[in-house]
Amino acid sequence: MVTALSLMTLAILAACSGEETPPAEEVVPSPPVVDAQGRPTDLSCPGGPGCKESSGALRVGVAAEVISPQYFETYTDVNKDGYFDPARDTFEDKNGNGRMDGAWLAGFGPGRAATKVHDDAWARVLTFTQGDTSVALVSLDLVGLFHDRVLKIREAVRAKGLDFDHVLVSTTHVHETMDTMGMWGPAPLVPGIDDEYMNFLTERVVEALAKARAGERAAKIKMARGEAPQLVNDTRMPKVIDQGIYTLQFLDEASSPFATMVTWGNHPEALGSKNTELTSDFPHYLRGTLEARYPGSTAVYFNGCLGGLTTTIGIVGCPDAEGKETCPQGTFERAEYVGRGAADAAIAALESPASQLVEAPTLGVRRKVFLASATNAGLALLVTAGVLPRQLFRSDGLPASPEELKGLSFTQLSAPDSPFRVASEVNAIELGPIAIGAIPGELYTELWMARDDGTSFAETPAEGDHVGTANLPPLSGVLPASATMKISINNANDALGYIIPKPQWDTKPPYAYDRKDSPQYGEENSVGHDIAPTVIDAFQKLYPR
Repeated sequence: MVTALSLMTLAILAACSGEETPPAEEVVPSPPVVDAQGRPTDLSCPGGPGCKESSGALRVGVAAEVISPQYFETYTDVNKDGYFDPARDTFEDKNGNGRMDGAWLAGFGPGRAATKVHDDAWARVLTFTQGDTSVALVSLDLVGLFHDRVLKIREAVRAKGLDFDHVLVSTTHVHETMDTMGMWGPAPLVPGIDDEYMNFLTERVVEALAKARAGERAAKIKMARGEAPQLVNDTRMPKVIDQGIYTLQFLDEASSPFATMVTWGNHPEALGSKNTELTSDFPHYLRGTLEARYPGSTAVYFNGCLGGLTTTIGIVGCPDAEGKETCPQGTFERAEYVGRGAADAAIAALESPASQLVEAPTLGVRRKVFLASATNAGLALLVTAGVLPRQLFRSDGLPASPEELKGLSFTQLSAPDSPFRVASEVNAIELGPIAIGAIPGELYTELWMARDDGTSFAETPAEGDHVGTANLPPLSGVLPASATMKISINNANDALGYIIPKPQWDTKPPYAYDRKDSPQYGEENSVGHDIAPTVIDAFQKLYPR
């Protein structure tokens, strides 16, 4: 029996022994997903709140969950134009509500609806943990997600008890899966977003991250860079393409690959506007080829620089012995040709002597939040019409109230002196000698790559709308000089459209690059002419000098 006296005696003896129990180290929690204004905060790990250190082995997890819609009504496309016309086409009204509840496909205009699933869309994720620093990378087979939705996903991840310091959510920008931005509904100015699907999407992302975190294992990284220039074209001047197919393969302690990450800049639009089958386009074949080559390894695809525009359009698909095209744009054969070809290039690079092994990679992440002006009148119209679900902020950083926005016209919103902004962010992830820059839109490649002298590939045409505007340094040069592989992930954490060098911005005559009647395509799907300098400024602040 232990008496009060014996307990006192034990306490005195412990105090006299000279051995004191060290005080428990204070655990600093990770900051909330958003601050009081509804925006994420800046972040630098290791060293920030909740991510004091990054030590020990790098642990990596990977998982994949299907995000194809679980229910949608199909129709008969009478004239095979790829668009649903309620006056012409018939549909199966399964729930008897009198309207077609279709899976509206994003891209190439409103009214495109899926007739079947050709291959599934996926949420594929990688998680990284080292010490108390943790990062997740999410790749979704979608055209894009706005920053507001990304924050909701992060909130759901935190609610599940998954305490990642940072969750990067990117989209492959495929043009043949569900509309998650609102612009491609059944008719112009009719949103194509389905709330039930968005909730389902969030649940699947959380499930994938939970599985990846639970399956994390100590890993080393094999890194390689391949090329397949015959598979990608640039349809806007100046023609600048980052030909790199950047591949990171994660190996377990037995040196067996369990995850393969590929990043390559190319629009997944091989199927074109007339396709009515839901598909992830060429990433489907790219991932399948990698997983067949490395059984037991999950492939994750991210898109690189998309602006310019890097695309499958204009390449020679499946050339025969005489170099003639045999699989034209708009066919699954073309998507397979591009996907398998890119995967073969990645495999050849991984298995070449030039590949490098990183035995003890370190982990770091940085995040910078910014506000951006939105001067595109067309996109402003969609925001004011309620088609694009986007929170607006005042220039002082406070969220704009419904009262402030009531009666606001799209011309007022997009005016150069508009007091309203959109909030977004840039990220940098470091995996040893690998540096990844995460860009919230489709970056023109000339803003990423550097010439031999370190300057930008961006040009300053005399016919541009902003003559005299200086080009800023290429973003790849902002990343640490010690990085031997620099990768850009586009449509990361947002979908701000094309990020165009301001000196190349061109909407008013005379038009640049010998175009007499109209400017090049790009500006109509960009937030505005100031987005490039805004993004570059934020990116530079990730690494203050």
